[in-house]
Amino acid sequence: MDAISCFLKILFGLSFVVPYLLAQDITQCSDSGSDWYTSVVGETPCRTYERLRQICNSDYTLGALNPNTPPDTCDDQVAECCCNSIAFGLSMLCLTCQQGVDSSGNGINAPSGTYQRYLTRKSKLCTPNTNQSFTVDIQAAVCNNDLKIHDDFYNAVFWSSGAWFYTWSRERMELTNAEDGNNSFTHCASTTLNVTSSTSQPQRMPSTVDSTATSTSVLSTSAGTRESSISTGAIAGIVTGCIAFTGAIMAFLLWLLWYHPRQAAVKDSGTSPPPFLIRSVSDDASFRYENSLYSAMSESSEGKSQGEKGERALSSLYAG
Repeated sequence: MDAISCFLKILFGLSFVVPYLLAQDITQCSDSGSDWYTSVVGETPCRTYERLRQICNSDYTLGALNPNTPPDTCDDQVAECCCNSIAFGLSMLCLTCQQGVDSSGNGINAPSGTYQRYLTRKSKLCTPNTNQSFTVDIQAAVCNNDLKIHDDFYNAVFWSSGAWFYTWSRERMELTNAEDGNNSFTHCASTTLNVTSSTSQPQRMPSTVDSTATSTSVLSTSAGTRESSISTGAIAGIVTGCIAFTGAIMAFLLWLLWYHPRQAAVKDSGTSPPPFLIRSVSDDASFRYENSLYSAMSESSEGKSQGEKGERALSSLYAG
């Protein structure tokens, strides 16, 4: 019973641990510090980065990024998807997404040379390398897969020194979102909003109102469109965990159904009566012979006693 008790305790603990571990989605952010990106793009920067890498390598799965920059490296054999400044910028946004922002809302920066180390694979730089753009093939694949790449990655968010500045990048993208009404993904027809306007260019507000409009747009966007539902990956993890837990319970019940009857059978075998003894043919013949001798002797004794009774009766008759 001690083994059963120990097994039940382990199973009880796994019922909490397994669903939790399976429900973890590394592409989700650890806090709300990246909501400014997620609320506009519709997914976290980690998910965007993972999907971009999977265009060239379908087996690529995002893991926990290295907190020491660069957080990742472009090491795919077909490196066009990651051998560019856009992928590097997404990896840096993803690092802040995973690690979280500090108390002041600042994310993780990177010193000069970080971008170059990101591009290095086995002491060699990946090729073809593009800055603030994709190759023609990869840009077409990005559009076909409905990836929303912010316009500022193409024309603003890049430092030739290889550095990265989170706060500047965030504020620049927020400003662009406010100016363009969140229509900041115009390098693909599938991600460009159809906005009817009297002019081809967006209307610019006076400089005295820009800061107010920007802050109002950011606040309303963060508060109004923040994702409140559980991600698809988390739901899949929870379902998988529940299935695994149910399977473990069923296996344990089957084991109990097999174990207890077996134990009862072993106990009954220890107290069962001895088996019937079967005499051999010779033993049976001897037994019948002994019985016949006993019967003959009994009949002889009975006949003798009857003869004696008859003699005594005749003697008394003659005497009379």
